[in-house]
Amino acid sequence: MRTAIISDLHLGVASDEDVLRDAGVRRVLFEEIAGADRLVLLGDVIELRNLPLGPSLERSRPFFEELGEALGEIEVTLVPGNHDARLAEPLLDALSIDGEPALGLQHHYTPAPGPLAMIDQWLGPARLRPAYPGVWLRDDVYATHGHYIDLHLSLPRAECVAAATIMRFLGKPPQQATPTDYERVLRPLYGFAYGLAQVMPVRRRRNGPGERAWEILAGEKEAPTMRARAARAGFPLAIGGLNKLLRADFGSDVTPPAIFRSGLAAGIELTTRLGIDDVHVITGHTHRGGPLPHEPEWALPRGGRLHNTGSWVFATTFHHPGRPPSPYWPGTVTWVEDDQPPRRVQLLLDHPHVVLLELVNPASRQ
Repeated sequence: MRTAIISDLHLGVASDEDVLRDAGVRRVLFEEIAGADRLVLLGDVIELRNLPLGPSLERSRPFFEELGEALGEIEVTLVPGNHDARLAEPLLDALSIDGEPALGLQHHYTPAPGPLAMIDQWLGPARLRPAYPGVWLRDDVYATHGHYIDLHLSLPRAECVAAATIMRFLGKPPQQATPTDYERVLRPLYGFAYGLAQVMPVRRRRNGPGERAWEILAGEKEAPTMRARAARAGFPLAIGGLNKLLRADFGSDVTPPAIFRSGLAAGIELTTRLGIDDVHVITGHTHRGGPLPHEPEWALPRGGRLHNTGSWVFATTFHHPGRPPSPYWPGTVTWVEDDQPPRRVQLLLDHPHVVLLELVNPASRQ
């Protein structure tokens, strides 16, 4: 079976950074995956933490309708992530009602009335088969969105800080953990974020406070503003105070290499705690595809390998002009075929920075 995997589409995001909004980009993807026997949408498929549910779904609909037409009668496995965690709620509720003691590594469930049933209908001849928190693609290949790594990241993102706050009172996952241990910390955060999106005023905005903060702290401008210099100077002190308060271990280095090292270390820790560090583990979440062709394999402690299938988002915070494109360049498909290791294909390397910038921000043409 030939399985194609894509993640972090963020369809419907208000910033318009979801490049699969564009019909031309969709054609490039559909041509690549036309011969697949199965497609896995590995989390953060629809952006449900930015706009209310109705507008988010409506903005996502063209993708699913064209996907069904392009692929025909194949299985589409949707694995929710943190930005579309609402799509996992029917499963989690059913397990609670049935008295299931713990969430396992893989649960398939029926598309419930509501968003999942609507997506299933839009897919036409294709069959939607949700799974959470991950899916076994072969005996030696496990795929999950990867949002559980937020409990292990040293990167002081807002979501990681919120998780650390909860763990300050509830404790961290044990060394031999189950997905239930991670959901205990993260599920309340996802519920709050989704609820907030439903009641906030509908307004289109290009950059929220979080992205502006990253532009200041991790920007690559040669001559940073006085505000940026002041923020960077005080940041280590703020992180030190935060670590003391939460008994955490966040780092103050938010340069791209440090972000990558933090994500890789967190991924290794997650696979070790879940006991899947002896297989190929495919994640998304960080938007950093890899390992890239020039990089060594991302080895796991018991002989497994870690893989990341990147994203389909063009975020100006991480993408700067020039060649080669950054490791966060969108457009990655991961293939799992026969008994071969997972392999990645980067489909948008021939799309220059200016083209993608105009796609997500038409005003840049002026």
